[in-house]
Amino acid sequence: MRPIVFSAFALALGASTAFATDYPATITDVAGRTVTIAKKPERIILQDGRDMLTVALLDRDNPYARVVGWSSNFVKSDPGTAKLMEGAFGKAPPIMSLSEDGETDLEAVIAAKPDVVVAQLRAQKSFKEGGIEDKLKALDIPVVYLDVMEEPVDHTMESVEVLGKVMDREKEAAEYVSFYKQHLGHLNEVIAKQTVFPNVFVEAKAGNKGDGCCFTHGDTGFGKLVASLKGNNIGSKLLPGQTGTVSLEALLGSNPPDVYIMSGSQWTNPENSAAPFGYNVTPQQVSAALGKLERRDGFAAMKAVQDGRVYGLYHQFYNHPYNIVGLEYMATFMYPEAFKDLDPAATYASLIKSFTKIPDAPVVLGASAPVTQ
Repeated sequence: MRPIVFSAFALALGASTAFATDYPATITDVAGRTVTIAKKPERIILQDGRDMLTVALLDRDNPYARVVGWSSNFVKSDPGTAKLMEGAFGKAPPIMSLSEDGETDLEAVIAAKPDVVVAQLRAQKSFKEGGIEDKLKALDIPVVYLDVMEEPVDHTMESVEVLGKVMDREKEAAEYVSFYKQHLGHLNEVIAKQTVFPNVFVEAKAGNKGDGCCFTHGDTGFGKLVASLKGNNIGSKLLPGQTGTVSLEALLGSNPPDVYIMSGSQWTNPENSAAPFGYNVTPQQVSAALGKLERRDGFAAMKAVQDGRVYGLYHQFYNHPYNIVGLEYMATFMYPEAFKDLDPAATYASLIKSFTKIPDAPVVLGASAPVTQ
């Protein structure tokens, strides 16, 4: 594949209108709340550790420098990237008791004396019901909500812009958002010319707990990414909620996927047999894991398997500020002929080298499963 080339002038033009943040700064976060940031924050807590990757777009020299606490989910879900970043930026910030859904050790948060707490939108309900928002506000500690999962396309760009204003990194935020918009615009332009839109099933965390099947996303995460590419997300039709398990029988019956995508990562739980997407892995290791998952009982009868349209994808893209790369991989899976010249790996390399100082190391983020027929 050849990388799609975008105008460097356009990227620079997108960033040229950015200005330094004046404090106190009043911003509107992704939840639509008006928040006042009294001063340039030097002590930041991340309720979701994966937001460190957004910080890496902004505090490029050392994203750890201003973070005084973060949750463990980034280190647990993607130890390869965490190890790479620690090697580049030094000792990581201390882990705090912060859950993905917002359960928080409030005493520890207050003791860290943060200037701001950055949280994901899905934690807002817990923060409000538990009184965390109000208690922090009473101590003049603002909470700022971001989102890269519930509305992963629109909110990713907005989240980078919001955090850029909070951190006095508006120029860096604008540079990345310009890059994101150009790549997204190319996807939208090509998809607008299509006349057939595939039925897609994303088996999230495939193999994470052994051979079980088939956990998926409805109108969130991967489901939203599929919908943004005009695919028909089967999980949205079959699940009563945002996430859940669909039986293999349902997928073999009246809802056969044209495209089957299995997400994987380097989880450390002992029963994990997922495709180990990420750093410090070879394409051969990923292919072997995908092939084993594809040979689970009953899969040979699936249309996508018979048609050779089974793929694997780095799991973290469902909730990731670099999800534009995941969108490009998914576009090549869903519309292979239309996107035959698109190279998502080159997009990722360009993103890392242009907008972060994360080392440009070998990485595997997407792949076709071995053809079994």
